[in-house]
Amino acid sequence: MGSALAPGHAGGMTTSTVSPPRAATTATAAAARASGTGRAGATDVLDRVPLLALLTPLVLFGHGIVAWVDGLDQLDQLRRPGTLDDLGPLGGLVNAREQGALTVAAGILLVVAVGGFAWLTMALGRQLRHLPVATPAALLASFGAGATAAVSLGHVSGLLGSALPPALTWGGPVLTAAGLGLVLTALTVEGRLPVGSLALAGLAGVVLAVPWGLLPLGSLLLLIALGPLTRAPEPSAELAKS
Repeated sequence: MGSALAPGHAGGMTTSTVSPPRAATTATAAAARASGTGRAGATDVLDRVPLLALLTPLVLFGHGIVAWVDGLDQLDQLRRPGTLDDLGPLGGLVNAREQGALTVAAGILLVVAVGGFAWLTMALGRQLRHLPVATPAALLASFGAGATAAVSLGHVSGLLGSALPPALTWGGPVLTAAGLGLVLTALTVEGRLPVGSLALAGLAGVVLAVPWGLLPLGSLLLLIALGPLTRAPEPSAELAKS
């Protein structure tokens, strides 16, 4: 039996024949993990767009319903003349205590909705490839969301009084709507959003702006207009190759 092997000899499987396949397998796994991480990082922002485009108009719809019901309740609770106005600066604090849960809920829903639209504006701005409007649109939307939150907090706490000028009440949402409209227009110009969706979003903005209490209708129109954005984004050719 002349085929006896010396101690420590591995026969045909030497160290030089085992290490390269093992190293290649490790390198392939590392490359797969790296490519998977890059793909997830590239699509994380895009994955937020369908959820925001679906939920944010629904939150605005809820705000419209709550505000409408709250308005009906306030018709039976009109302030008597001279009750709060005679208190001077303390009138706002007293009025804050008189506000019901519906008023507070409507304010919270409005802040959440405007914040959601600001987030959607920034997420959509990252999808733009040619038109450099992402930064100004994000600034408008963010400033509008911050102003809306500040005014709502001041109104609920009574620091801003009971009756606010319309420009102060709706200035923040208008700025956020302007930023969103700018991004939607840019997406339409780049051919990534149907023209009909942009036109319907403009109609929804008009319905929301008129002082007729049509917030629920405008929210539904906006939900339909953002319908194409609620679809999951398709992976690009570069991500598919990776």
